[in-house]
Amino acid sequence: MRHLRRLGHSLAAGAFAGAALAPLQLLLWPEVSLSPLKVCLALLAWMSWGALWVGGVLFLFAELAGIFAPYLAAPKGFSVGLWRWLMIIVSLVVAGTAWWNREETRDLLLPDNRQALAVSGSIATIYMITLLVLAIHRRPPRHALAVSLGFTSFVVASLWVVWIATPVSTRTTTATEPPRFAPAHRLLFVSWEGTDLPWLLPAMERGHMPFLHALWENGAWGQLRTVRPYTRSATLATLVTGCAPAVHGVLGRRSYRVPWLAAAPVTLLLAGPWPGPHQIPWRAWERAPGLAPQRGTLWQILLGAGRKVGLIGWPRYAQGTWTVPTPLTAEVPPYSTIDGDLRAALGSALRAQPELAEDARNSFALAAALGATAERYAKAESVDAVAIDYGLAAHLRPLWTAEDPRGQGEEVLHQAARILDDQLRALWVLMGEDTLVVVVSPYGLAPPSSWQRLAQLGSRPRRWRVSPTDSPDGFVLFSGPGVRSGRLRTARLADVTATVLYLLELPVARDMAGRVLLEAVSESRASAVPLRMIPSYPPLTAGPRDGTTPR
Repeated sequence: MRHLRRLGHSLAAGAFAGAALAPLQLLLWPEVSLSPLKVCLALLAWMSWGALWVGGVLFLFAELAGIFAPYLAAPKGFSVGLWRWLMIIVSLVVAGTAWWNREETRDLLLPDNRQALAVSGSIATIYMITLLVLAIHRRPPRHALAVSLGFTSFVVASLWVVWIATPVSTRTTTATEPPRFAPAHRLLFVSWEGTDLPWLLPAMERGHMPFLHALWENGAWGQLRTVRPYTRSATLATLVTGCAPAVHGVLGRRSYRVPWLAAAPVTLLLAGPWPGPHQIPWRAWERAPGLAPQRGTLWQILLGAGRKVGLIGWPRYAQGTWTVPTPLTAEVPPYSTIDGDLRAALGSALRAQPELAEDARNSFALAAALGATAERYAKAESVDAVAIDYGLAAHLRPLWTAEDPRGQGEEVLHQAARILDDQLRALWVLMGEDTLVVVVSPYGLAPPSSWQRLAQLGSRPRRWRVSPTDSPDGFVLFSGPGVRSGRLRTARLADVTATVLYLLELPVARDMAGRVLLEAVSESRASAVPLRMIPSYPPLTAGPRDGTTPR
């Protein structure tokens, strides 16, 4: 019978764990507002999920603890000692989950919700310390069952009160007609994912990127603080809207529908010691397509101003006058069709690393195809702005960055720098000299930490593969009319769109998280052009205003 008593204690503790984790998950969905009936439904769903999964793990712990601590064996009735230690484990998990998710949503969640996670973590921590002190003293209270369950219920209720007191957010905007202003210049907006100053500056010094170096000398440039933690979808959406992820609504690559709880798709899932997306109980969820930004993108703003925009390589929500999505691998022309000099320069390096050669060939073929397609479409139909996104560096640098700088990977990365520079120059020639050029990397790539390097000491060959996991800084370069040359000291990813709009003499939205980088603006432009503000740029619901998406 003692095994059944331990099982009962464990299932009850697991149910309380589910009841405590449910409001933490709801805090990650600030746009979700629930009726009292759905609150009860969510409570029951998470309690039953916690009783089964968390309670099962706690039961194994209780069985092992009963061997070494006989007083926890629950010989009959309710065991205060066993309950306290089970709830110490539960409160530790809840507190750790709250604090961990607060740190993991630094730029993705609203400040009110992150603060609510901190308060929830503090409540669970105080509860854990209190139980730990009582468990050490081993003093059972009078009416042990009622006092223990009442105290635990009070803590769970406090966590739900924190969620109820947190304001509900809305990302929708009123579709108002923005004031009509014509862009002052043409725009060439180039995104190089996975590039950063530690990679670009040596490449320019070695002469691999002469055109970028020429723009650099006469432009405003600097490091760019990116979105933390790293998520490519949120980073790109922040870049092209100028809004924080909590405002534009794109928080990750995957979204989920929870029909029994919320009508709109949700993205952020509660991180913890469980595989995602099983944080949503009983697999009562459906995968949903990636969300589009809930604020106007840079190209939508230009389309709304009556300008033609060509888009290449952006996510599928991007629509311009003509749009070229990133092709699938099977649609890319073969590697043999790219420039012969480039293939000759890559030949020895690819032969030396045959296991990496196929991916490298595909990456170069894709980059060459995007550049050639952009030139072809720009020649066929002139546009006022071209926005192109390259992922070449992000694909190649993690594979070819080695410990030995004289390794074969250096030549591959040198050729990647050259092809990016050549395509930038070709697009600039097509757009003309009176063009505002913006070259930006939404995120950089960082080497592994000291602990990761230590773990690889015994492997051969040693490769310090860079990655965007720690969200290293990217960079930005402004060049062209109205730009003052010099280095930018403090710049964030959201500042790019606001600065571009000002340099184009267009209004800046008040709900943008970024600011206009006045240190990148010439004195003559700053004195002649006032800073115009509007409440928001809502997304365009219609398709391209001019022309259709080419096939």
